Amino acid sequence: YANLTDEDSRALLSRLLENAGIDETRIRGLFDRVDQFNASVKSEWLTNGFERAVPTDTKYDPYEMQDLWAEKNGDFPGYNCRITAFSLFGEFVTVGADQPKTQGEDTLFLDLETLTEDPAVLCGDSTAKFCALFAPVPAADSTDVVEQAQTLQAGWAARGVAFSDSPARLISVVLHDRFSDTENTLFVGHVGVLLPVEDGSFCLVEKVAFQEPYRLVKLQNRAELRDYLMAKYDTSWGQDTTRPFIMENDSLMAE
Repeated sequence: YANLTDEDSRALLSRLLENAGIDETRIRGLFDRVDQFNASVKSEWLTNGFERAVPTDTKYDPYEMQDLWAEKNGDFPGYNCRITAFSLFGEFVTVGADQPKTQGEDTLFLDLETLTEDPAVLCGDSTAKFCALFAPVPAADSTDVVEQAQTLQAGWAARGVAFSDSPARLISVVLHDRFSDTENTLFVGHVGVLLPVEDGSFCLVEKVAFQEPYRLVKLQNRAELRDYLMAKYDTSWGQDTTRPFIMENDSLMAE
């Protein structure tokens, strides 16, 4: 993986985004935000080109990184995985015309704070479209992954969420939260954009979190992608919820 500090990884990502048909304005905006973040933190916390590590290993403490970001950027939260993925992929998503301006505020409140301060990050898309895609969806009374994936599909369909054809794919890690009998939801806890490489492999571009860096991750296949994401986000230990699952656009991801 690389934190996009070097010319080789940046050139690779730029080429893959262009090949996937992503608009130049969106690409340029991404690199501007990468530069903003990387300039706000210590260089030794970031990669120098591509480096190898297990998914959960980092070269930084996220709390120290957050403190340094805040020192240089004030109260502005910055950008997270959902905003980053949507800023690149939004042109390939449509939603119903009757969506409220915002929804899911209890979960997306930090996202909405950023979007209020920097609406240009949406590249002409609306906050309503962002929220239609990422606001929590009521979950099924189940722990079965297939049933929950179908429930998410139905929830998105009710909002008019649809994906147009593109070589790029939206990869969403869906979490099941069951706080009570009346609070039972599915939520995109992490998301990135998967890009095909000419040799048949893939790259995933992601913002790890508000307080963590951008990453370009090299992957041989979807099985490696699944292993990478589940190593980071599968925190299930037998509780009464569905284990995290991965959606590729609006379908349960196959290996």
